[in-house]
Amino acid sequence: MDRLMAIFDTDILYSTRLMEYFRKSAWEGFEILLFTKEESLREFLDYQGLEILLYGGVDLIELVEKSNIKYVFYLCDDKRLITDNNQYIYKYQSASKITSDLLSLYTKLEDIKGETSYGDVRLVSVFPPLLGPEKISFAWSLAKEVSKKMKVLFIPLEMLPTSEIDQEDVRGQSLSEFLYYLKESKTDPIEKMKSYLNYSERLSYLSGLTHGFDLLSICKDDIGRFIRGLKEHKDYEMIIIYLGIYTEASMEILKSSDKVCILTCDGDYEENIRMEWERQMEFLECSIKDLKHHFVKLPSKSRKIEIDSSSQIARDIAGLI
Repeated sequence: MDRLMAIFDTDILYSTRLMEYFRKSAWEGFEILLFTKEESLREFLDYQGLEILLYGGVDLIELVEKSNIKYVFYLCDDKRLITDNNQYIYKYQSASKITSDLLSLYTKLEDIKGETSYGDVRLVSVFPPLLGPEKISFAWSLAKEVSKKMKVLFIPLEMLPTSEIDQEDVRGQSLSEFLYYLKESKTDPIEKMKSYLNYSERLSYLSGLTHGFDLLSICKDDIGRFIRGLKEHKDYEMIIIYLGIYTEASMEILKSSDKVCILTCDGDYEENIRMEWERQMEFLECSIKDLKHHFVKLPSKSRKIEIDSSSQIARDIAGLI
């Protein structure tokens, strides 16, 4: 049964166009309702609850009983209210941005509640022997696409992160702070991790690096404990980790993965790097033949890679579950 989401705004033209956009967008599993009169919303809530109310009116507390609504989000015209707030969305922006902001906030609150437990958690690692903007763009696009079908956590482990991927500008040092906690604390790291997560629509992701040395400080035992925690908690159906490093810790991730995507581009130098990496893997007695790997060749000099659900790699990854 579809969950119910309602839009309330007395501006009929604005709210109607917003509702139409929501119905055409990626809100699978939701039925979208529209209210432009307070009394109609009141009467509806007397008999029926809502998963989400997107509210563009005066103070909600004076109008409706919130116990019948799981989440309330406010459309506001003051951007100052939006900073570090889980309820406010700026009203005067594109419908696509409102949709994206709302879906991100909803995913965040659902993560915090942690009411859903999944079955086996699958781990996918994406490894480029030679780094490049098209590689991280591919990993981000893959995570976004798969997150439309299942609950996904994306972790980009880049020593020198840039803004090449299409995501919100993430401030702070979330990933570095979490890695410090992971190394220094022997308690369960997963609940702590949730306080550092960022969100892009349905995708949960962990980023924000102070320095690349923070990644190099993580040993295989730290990673092993982290992966075990993720699989025990079962908060996600799939974990996708982009490996922008080649260390003992990243080796542990590769060996623990249910699928390894090895990314390359055209060119002799790129091919030589890949072959050298395979030689070193053999030297460490971890042949890629022992990994459930999948070679993906990307177009070179492409700064942005888009993946859709019809692509073979998206079908392969989603098919793990």
